[in-house]
Amino acid sequence: MTKLMLGAIAAVACAMFFLMTYFTVNAYERAVVTRFGQVVSIEGEGLHFKIPFVNAVHYIRTDVQNITPRQPANTYTIDNQEIDCTFNLFYRVPVDRIEFVYRNVQDYQERLQSMAIDRLKAEMGKVNVAHVAEKRGELRDQIKNVLARDALTLGIEVTDFQLSNLDYTKSFRAAVEQAAAAKAMVETREQELQQAKKTAERAAIEAEGKANAIRAEAKGQADANLLVAQAAAKAIQLKGEAEAAAIKAQAEALAQNVRLVELRKAERWNGALPQSMLSNVVPFMSVDQQVAK
Repeated sequence: MTKLMLGAIAAVACAMFFLMTYFTVNAYERAVVTRFGQVVSIEGEGLHFKIPFVNAVHYIRTDVQNITPRQPANTYTIDNQEIDCTFNLFYRVPVDRIEFVYRNVQDYQERLQSMAIDRLKAEMGKVNVAHVAEKRGELRDQIKNVLARDALTLGIEVTDFQLSNLDYTKSFRAAVEQAAAAKAMVETREQELQQAKKTAERAAIEAEGKANAIRAEAKGQADANLLVAQAAAKAIQLKGEAEAAAIKAQAEALAQNVRLVELRKAERWNGALPQSMLSNVVPFMSVDQQVAK
């Protein structure tokens, strides 16, 4: 029985020893193999072997990772306005820097987060609070560039930096809301003024159109009256000219034939003799004499 138990223990020990002789490395990490604390090798993905109790394996991820502080970073702008900033920092450990990171900055995540908060505060302290939202993209890019440069001293590559949230103080938000309300009111009044100007301009155009129509109508009526007067005057002129021509023709005819006067008198006589006559005067005698002759 004792031999059986010892055999079982030996088998378990052998199995455990065997399991301790190999290790696997995933695709998103690298393994630092040490021998009694001394770095022996950097192993890539796959199955690898080691000496139990002699070699130790330390894994370092090489994929892109994210750092997001649990609490927003509290900072101040150049005009002493308080802002709480929430950010996301994306980074990775380059494969060729794994040994350096393992030897010098095994706490690189904590250091990188502290560095990000410090650079964030430094850049925020250069802008006015009123321009933070306007220059948010510029601030983000500037912080990322500074971090990317300084993180190289830790052997870390910064791939991205995002300002996910900016939280202003209540007093500043209240002031912004009041300013926005005042601006909206001014814009509303300006729109109303512009609308009133357009309405006045339309009314002026309509009034001018009506005035032009009235003037055109009055001018047309005046022109018509003038034409009628000119036609009447022309008719009178033509009638006068006709009458004058007729009188002239009659005068010329009488001048050429003096006996025509006596004939006109005879044509107009109604056959009655005058009540009194001068002695030896007989009406139309000359005519009769001429006829007798």
